[in-house]
Amino acid sequence: SEAHPRGSCPFVRPPVVRAMAGGYAEASGWQRTVADQYEEDRARRLALERELEELQMESERGKQVLDNLAEKIQALRAEVERQRRTKPERGCASCHAVTLQVDAAAQSLLGSAGHVARALLRDMGADRAELLETVLRYLEPVKHLDPDLEDLYTRAQASISRVSA
Repeated sequence: SEAHPRGSCPFVRPPVVRAMAGGYAEASGWQRTVADQYEEDRARRLALERELEELQMESERGKQVLDNLAEKIQALRAEVERQRRTKPERGCASCHAVTLQVDAAAQSLLGSAGHVARALLRDMGADRAELLETVLRYLEPVKHLDPDLEDLYTRAQASISRVSA
């Protein structure tokens, strides 16, 4: 210890140096914690960046789908407009026939409803079978216009046949 001036011996550490060395050991542990936290944050950031990139690609695909649909809608609108311009002013012969049939059906159904209402208003005990026969007479000329109407007509006729038999 005589050969070295006080505190300069490389083998003996004075208390201050030992305390500082302990601080360095703590600092290196703290640095490891910071480094670990940095790596975790970096990994999380990279994962989020990948997710953002995937979401941006998905968004782009969605925009392309919407653009394609917008083009289809525009094409359909143009086709409808073209057909509207080329359509005859008063409609075709089939349109006229269908219009007449719908008018006839409406008139027939209104007539039968009016007859039933008048009969029931006059006499609540009116013969239901007779009323049904009247409705079927109104319905008969237009029953072919709708399968459900025809089915109703057929079932009502069968019902009347059973009652009168």
